[in-house]
Amino acid sequence: MDWWILKKRSMDETPSDLDHIVADARQRHRAGELDAAAELYELILAQLPDHPEVLQLKGILVAQSGEMGKGLELLERAVELAPESGPIRANLAKLRLDLGDVIGAVSAYETAHACDPNNPEIAFNLAGALVMSGRQAEAIACLESTLDVAPCHPGILANLGNLYRQNGRYEESRDLLERAVKAAPDDPEMLHSLGVTLSSLREYEGASACFRAALGADPGFIRAAAQLFFAGLHACDWSDYSNLVENFRRLLSADPKLVAELSPFIALFLPFSQDELNLIATARARLSSISAGERTVVPPTPERLRIGYLSADLGSHPVGRLLADVLPRHNAAEFEVTVFTLSSADGSEVQKAIHSGVCRIEDVSRSSAAEVVACIRAADIHILVDLGGFTLGARPEILSARLAPLQVGWLGYCGSMGGLNDVLLADPEVLPPELAPCFHEAVAYLPGSFMPLNRFDQPTASAGTRVDHGLPAEGFVYCAFNAPAKIDPETFAAWMEILAAVDGSVLWVRENAPTTSNNLRAAARLAGINADRLVFAPTEPEMADHLARHCHADLFLDTFVYGAHSTAADAISQGVPVLTRAGPAMPARVGASLCRTYGLGDLVVKSTAEYVATAIAVAADHSRAANYRSVLVSVLDTVETSEKFVRKLESAYEMLWRARCSETLEPGTIIPPGDTS
Repeated sequence: MDWWILKKRSMDETPSDLDHIVADARQRHRAGELDAAAELYELILAQLPDHPEVLQLKGILVAQSGEMGKGLELLERAVELAPESGPIRANLAKLRLDLGDVIGAVSAYETAHACDPNNPEIAFNLAGALVMSGRQAEAIACLESTLDVAPCHPGILANLGNLYRQNGRYEESRDLLERAVKAAPDDPEMLHSLGVTLSSLREYEGASACFRAALGADPGFIRAAAQLFFAGLHACDWSDYSNLVENFRRLLSADPKLVAELSPFIALFLPFSQDELNLIATARARLSSISAGERTVVPPTPERLRIGYLSADLGSHPVGRLLADVLPRHNAAEFEVTVFTLSSADGSEVQKAIHSGVCRIEDVSRSSAAEVVACIRAADIHILVDLGGFTLGARPEILSARLAPLQVGWLGYCGSMGGLNDVLLADPEVLPPELAPCFHEAVAYLPGSFMPLNRFDQPTASAGTRVDHGLPAEGFVYCAFNAPAKIDPETFAAWMEILAAVDGSVLWVRENAPTTSNNLRAAARLAGINADRLVFAPTEPEMADHLARHCHADLFLDTFVYGAHSTAADAISQGVPVLTRAGPAMPARVGASLCRTYGLGDLVVKSTAEYVATAIAVAADHSRAANYRSVLVSVLDTVETSEKFVRKLESAYEMLWRARCSETLEPGTIIPPGDTS
């Protein structure tokens, strides 16, 4: 350092020395030698206190050292001295973003971009900030215009490709991401993004190849491993299944920040215990915070409870269909209902029914997290009901801001939110009392099932004949209309054992991609079953037609790890009995909840052997199958009607509000204590 002290007297006279010092300081800064870099910055500023570049560098360093406010002051001073410098303004924007000031960051990035419109890095960061502020269309426009300047910039190509995918522009997404991979062939993030788009296009083989390449470049890339697992499930290609499951189980003992890289939603497809699933959710919840989130003050008990439903799925989606005949039935004299929608209007009849049936709709689909928080707080909601959890389109980070005095998770995500919500609405079958202590939420039981049936859609009058649907005119028809991604190897092996034992029977499954159908046929042949005994049901454009074709099925076979949820509810609503094996965690217990509620308790089994034996026995006894249908016909109009369901839901809200006011909500306990009715 002595050499620099000797030189400082002559810095004004020798600019090259100054440049040398700044370059050395910047290098030390980048190398993590923060004390040495700070000393050099002070040396320069002692002689040239208005040096904008060094002010900004010192501001960045000070912020990195934890003094964010002081760092911001230095960067703002640098901007005053060099208002036309795009890079300095961009660094100010970055710090504002780190401080959670998304709107301020966008403003600073926009000015930086105006100062330096041909700088792709500034445009790249501006687009990211625009996305965070809910301005996706502007982010897309920004990146599109930047491609004219930097047509081979991998980051620009990848982010624009990702945005195209999120907006349903899959082919355009594929084109850009292929260009991004060509520009940066060894970048695991580019390969991962392309893989996700190919999965969205149901090109699972190509997607899996991308994820494997990403893992080849970065063996510790947990998100790529999760997507490889998920793509394999969608393709019913289980070649990597056992190894990936074991790797994910080993991951649970790692640093929670690494565990948080594993999607809690994808984890629901893993054959894990409830404890293990909750550990993953808790790790992700800790990284989902947007603020410290002080708890909202509990107001005096109101005349009407203000209920807010937060969801991206209240349209043509299974959650929307389950609730289309429920939410409009809330008692308006006692409950004021607001829907906060996280997705744009889809124009469906489901959405129209929900929107016209509640007090108020707040479309926050294009809002930043801070704007959503402000909107919900302004509505002065008493109970916020989170219908999305960690599913696609949900925004769990919003929940960390403590938006309402009471936050409740229900229906759309079958698991813990790791403490982001206060309560989880369930029932004793889907979440047995012995599991409650491992939850970070208090658990509240609804009588009967926690899941309503779809009473909104009605089947068409005629579903044609069996032959019209590719089924044999005679023989027992097992159906499994779950998404193919829910078919795990053990479940499929059980199904093949059942078909082998029941002559003339067929398995009617949901059609997905050609790759998926081919893999299932190959797996059937490997098990010694004629592949023609798998009948693939194409997607029906209208839900009414899908519901109608259930009349040709004799028994619905549930999956083991992630069981049927809305599809089991649809089967029951159409009089088709459901056979289910109750598993160790919530995703594997929804079928059991529905079966016990609707008089099918003896179709809830505990083991694979019992599952296989029961499926075979029902096919052999036609009177038994007919009796199950009779039971369903007799109870469907009396048990859990939409009117009854909304009343029990309202009773639960009132009970939970009293518990919140009396401060008796405790994580891991059942409310009221000991109640398993």
